[in-house]
Amino acid sequence: MDTTEAHRHQRRVVTRIPRVVPDVVKRFQGFYSAIVLDAMGKHNTADVGLGPLSPGMRAVGTAVTSLGPDLTVRRMAIDLAEPGDVLVVAAGGVRDYACFGDGTASRMLTKDLAGAVVDGCVRDAAGLRALGFPTFCRGVTARNYHYPAAGDHGGVNVPVVVGGVLVEPGDLVIADDDGVVFVPRALAAAVADIVEPKLAAERRLRGSWTEYPPFDVAGELRERGYVFE
Repeated sequence: MDTTEAHRHQRRVVTRIPRVVPDVVKRFQGFYSAIVLDAMGKHNTADVGLGPLSPGMRAVGTAVTSLGPDLTVRRMAIDLAEPGDVLVVAAGGVRDYACFGDGTASRMLTKDLAGAVVDGCVRDAAGLRALGFPTFCRGVTARNYHYPAAGDHGGVNVPVVVGGVLVEPGDLVIADDDGVVFVPRALAAAVADIVEPKLAAERRLRGSWTEYPPFDVAGELRERGYVFE
């Protein structure tokens, strides 16, 4: 097949990627997505349609990317993934077909992978929940693709767009009940340095409340022109 017509990221399989160092990933294990997003100026969160399959699911790890919904391309990405990685599938936000299920998740668990972020739908929801495999998606449908599904346009460990965010292989993923946030690999340590003291101060403050502390905002509202009657 003539590859000259393909986009430069299509039909590529990148076998080695830079990763966030394990010590930094471990620091993020104690964070939640919203405070990480605050530290990045509200940038790099997937849109609101992409969330956990079930409440309480949580995934933190390095992004291994799969471009497109094709089964074989996705399997290649999983083969290349390392323990603690998160599979990130750029399925174009399609809700009409599923491209992930409990069979794949079962195999991923044997490699100690941290979860999957699928910019599309999944199936076998009951099985995924029974496995407790952290799965973030746009919804559930019994109908999956007839494979191969645009396999010639796929790629592994190439830059992808997921939930409106450009994700590079090796970026850090933090996903929980609040949604999915992607931290550029080069910024991960600096973001952790910002979050740690903010989170510690937040916990101290909230843990100190024994009775209702007034917000005391009446003065600010008066300055804005509000009239109290």
